[in-house]
Amino acid sequence: MTTTTPTSSKQTAAKHTLSKQKLRMALRSVFLLGALAVSQLASAAETVSNPLQAIDLASQQLDVPALQQFSQQAQDDYQFAYAQYRLAVTASVRADEAVLKPALTAAAERLEQLIASEPAPTLKAEALALLALTRGMQAGYYPIKGMYYGQQSGKALDAATALQPQNPRVTLAAAILAYQTPTLFGGDKKAALNHANAAISAFAAPCQDICWGEAEAYVWRGLAKKEAGDLSGAKADWQQALQLAPDYGWAKKLLQGV
Repeated sequence: MTTTTPTSSKQTAAKHTLSKQKLRMALRSVFLLGALAVSQLASAAETVSNPLQAIDLASQQLDVPALQQFSQQAQDDYQFAYAQYRLAVTASVRADEAVLKPALTAAAERLEQLIASEPAPTLKAEALALLALTRGMQAGYYPIKGMYYGQQSGKALDAATALQPQNPRVTLAAAILAYQTPTLFGGDKKAALNHANAAISAFAAPCQDICWGEAEAYVWRGLAKKEAGDLSGAKADWQQALQLAPDYGWAKKLLQGV
């Protein structure tokens, strides 16, 4: 039989008190982050009327709380999935897999639901391209299921290409996946450059709804040019990315590294 001494009782009570204090501090932090996200979103709303553009801005600034808030306030399935995808990309920069993996899962599940609902061809192509990127990221972060996710990514990209081969986000997804996929599994840096060229050309067409990705296309083309030994071309592309998106932290970091 275990005997509880007065000293151990006091220690237990002290631990409970400390736990309650930590909980209160944690809750305060959550509320502060929420307030910060709301203020940032309000500021973004004043300058960016398109929700997808606002999500891009938060992602370029590596603003995790704002991206989480955008997910909660998403007006449709695509917005939710895009916010979750950008949250995952931002978390990858921060090496935060605790945020990254659930965000990828949430994005993939919502995109598959959207695709299964048989939306209009343009929206379906957009959803498939985003799903290809999401599954591609999952392939890199889940080694055991990497081959499965890689195959799912390829199928989604093929389906998107069949629907809208000239869609700039479809060709951008092809560029990203060709660059990031290991050569052993079909990756090709030269193909990535060709796809990025096609994406940048396609972005010249007018766009009214889902329009993200132009600055990102220049970043990926710059990476492909650097891989090919064209450092001056890479720098020019990263500078162009900043012309399109002055707050693009990744482009700034790449320029600082050359």
